Amino acid sequence: MNKFIVLVILMLNAILTRAQDRKIADTTLVSTDAVRLSGFAVDLDGKTIPFATISLLQDSVQVGGTIANEHGSFTLAYDLLANQPYTLRLSSLGYEGVSIGFSRVALKSDPIDFGKVKLKPTTKQLKEVNVNNGQQVIEMDGGNIVFNVSKSINAQGLNALELLGRAPGVVVGNDNSVSLNGKPGTTILIDGKQTYLSSRETAEILRSMSSSNIKSIEIISSPSAKYDAAGTAGIINVKTLKSLIQGFSAGFTTGLSYGVYLRNNQDLSLTYRKNRFNIYGNYSHFLGNFSYLYGADRIQGDKFFNSFTDDIDKRKKMGSRLGADFSIDKNQTIGLLLNGNFIFGGGITDTNTEIGDAQNMQIDQRLIAINDYYYQQTQRYNVNLNYKYEDTLGRIINIDADYGDFTKGAKNLQSNKYLAVNNVVLSDNLYRSLNGIDIGLKAIKLDYTTNLWKGKLETGTKYSSVSTKNDSRFLTVETDGEFLDPSRSNQFTYVEKIASAYVNYTKSMQKWQLYGGLRVEHSSSLGALAVISEISGNAKSITRNYTNLFPFFSANLKLTAAHHFSLTYSRRIDRPAYQNLNPFIYLLDELSYWQGNPFLQPQLSNRGLLQYLYKSSTILGLSYTYTDNFSVEVTDTVDQASIVMVPRNLGVQQHMALSLTQMLRPAKWWNVTFNSTLFRLFNDIDFGGDRKLDPKQNALRMNLQQTFKLPYQLTAEVIGTYNSKRLTGANQFSRANSSVDLGLQRNFMAGKASLRLVFSDVYKGSKAKSVQSIGKLYIQNYSYFETRQLRFNFSYRFASGNAKGPRSRSSALENENGRIK
Repeated sequence: MNKFIVLVILMLNAILTRAQDRKIADTTLVSTDAVRLSGFAVDLDGKTIPFATISLLQDSVQVGGTIANEHGSFTLAYDLLANQPYTLRLSSLGYEGVSIGFSRVALKSDPIDFGKVKLKPTTKQLKEVNVNNGQQVIEMDGGNIVFNVSKSINAQGLNALELLGRAPGVVVGNDNSVSLNGKPGTTILIDGKQTYLSSRETAEILRSMSSSNIKSIEIISSPSAKYDAAGTAGIINVKTLKSLIQGFSAGFTTGLSYGVYLRNNQDLSLTYRKNRFNIYGNYSHFLGNFSYLYGADRIQGDKFFNSFTDDIDKRKKMGSRLGADFSIDKNQTIGLLLNGNFIFGGGITDTNTEIGDAQNMQIDQRLIAINDYYYQQTQRYNVNLNYKYEDTLGRIINIDADYGDFTKGAKNLQSNKYLAVNNVVLSDNLYRSLNGIDIGLKAIKLDYTTNLWKGKLETGTKYSSVSTKNDSRFLTVETDGEFLDPSRSNQFTYVEKIASAYVNYTKSMQKWQLYGGLRVEHSSSLGALAVISEISGNAKSITRNYTNLFPFFSANLKLTAAHHFSLTYSRRIDRPAYQNLNPFIYLLDELSYWQGNPFLQPQLSNRGLLQYLYKSSTILGLSYTYTDNFSVEVTDTVDQASIVMVPRNLGVQQHMALSLTQMLRPAKWWNVTFNSTLFRLFNDIDFGGDRKLDPKQNALRMNLQQTFKLPYQLTAEVIGTYNSKRLTGANQFSRANSSVDLGLQRNFMAGKASLRLVFSDVYKGSKAKSVQSIGKLYIQNYSYFETRQLRFNFSYRFASGNAKGPRSRSSALENENGRIK
């Protein structure tokens, strides 16, 4: 593998050296029959637009291009085919792109002068940021659905995790899992950096991000081979706001929310760009307690256990970002990006469990368990170093080098007191848990793009290394001291290395666009325990080596300007979260605990999707997904009174979905977006011990979002959501629920400032309730997570200068960050 990395670096150095020596932009060889194209890029007032991007396209594929000079002038040459249609496209940040169609009518090399090409600003005033009258709350970009967060009133004052649940077709479960169109296994990207929500710690990191710093959420149902293969349900890409101003710009948001507790959210963004240098930063926090109420009534054998938990999260959540970009010349840019997320503070859970005979339903005793999380601290750092080369011929070289570090410490004091019916203390046990996690992530990624055979070729490679250290100590607290329980204490280390490579090719032919790709990923890992334990199958170490191929194919037909069809196929994988492989036991109380599974295997899926798009206002999709080695967290019995939550591979899952997104404008002051998904889940699973199940369920999810422009510069928003009875997890059936959110906004100070008032989940319709059963275990779960809130937010954005913004880029640690649980 080290030889492989050295070879990649040597090849890259040769490519870059050759590109520099040739001075591609200035000395490109031109055919004697080439036609010279020239013109000027200007704004509506006739003022020049410096450094505009000029692209020459044939059948929607770029075949040439250049960059205008500081005076807006451009010249390029290309050997045009006779009587073939071409498009010259001019674009610049802060302006709407302009496309000019033309053809070469003769074989002679006459120059074509386009004269002054006027570009229309996308903003009302250059001093305002992100003011786009034409942008709707929900739009469609090809086959992808885009939720423009900055245009939604109800989306303000939330964190990134809460925000995901408002995107079309996305559901965030009570366990922080994310499903897309009813299918679990979704990959989360943040500006290209993956954060897959398979765990509460990763979800909490998203909670440290403010919605006021998020521009849009992009739902990619059929990712190409260029993306990491993780995510059997698809990809959700969260894009943060970026200034489009040359000079200084700033944004500030502060707000209060009240449900059960009063909380404060704050966000500050700063950007400064001058000439070839750009620096930007962001800070956000959420302060205040959060209430979780949940319970489970279960019958296990001949006993019933009815428990209710009052959970108060007292942790403070903070997020920060600092980045800088420097343009070496018009072809080369380097950048540095630092991200940090911090969660710290206490918390307490108070669980009251009634225990009795299931036959006569009489209470015999009660268990009162109090978890005092007196110390909790999570820190996550990511450093990204990026180099990008892009010339006028469509050649792009992109290199990312990344380092990430995730540390978490938790200390918990737990009491378990059993009381008789007459409140006499039967027993009183006290435990202390000390847990520590340290994960280091390193990766390097190389991507190369070029035009080839009148198509587009993309290829690249990536290598990542992850090492985790887990230390868990469980102590029994007694009057004469604290004593380590060796059966529940251990150290677990895990090292994983993944090498991957991909190739994609796109070709346009008249009304067709064909897209094919293949990705190969090789994984090797070693998990080891310090002490052999029965809970790990008496195995001190587990080694894995496997290679997977992930093909992708897409055929797109543009029948007319209004009617588009696409058919795609892809194969994808979901690898276990790192901590899910850790076999430690985490005690919730003496009757229930969570445990990892060192034998957990990746799940693989094959997915087909047929889509129809009509006039960018209607999108209809039909999909089928077959998932093998289906893995999910299940609840199972341990003995006559205890249960365990453990991730396991159970069998096969099949998912079919029919989705519809429809945008309407009944009046100039009224916009409507309707999104619905009708889906069916079928699980063919085996819990072991002759306990085979085949649960299946049809389900419907609908979301209706309406925006109204009112007098006095007011805008109102109403969002309604409905979820029918549905199958979640392995064998859990959730009952129907719904919610309604109301929002009101007023802009002032020439649109630079805004006030927003939101009343979410008006009638507490989001309360969740579900049932599950296996063998002699029956559980009814219920929960409410303080979703009914009154939120008030004030935002102010200031900017000065010309439109020009920082670039966005992905990270080599996209997939690895997401598997931190």
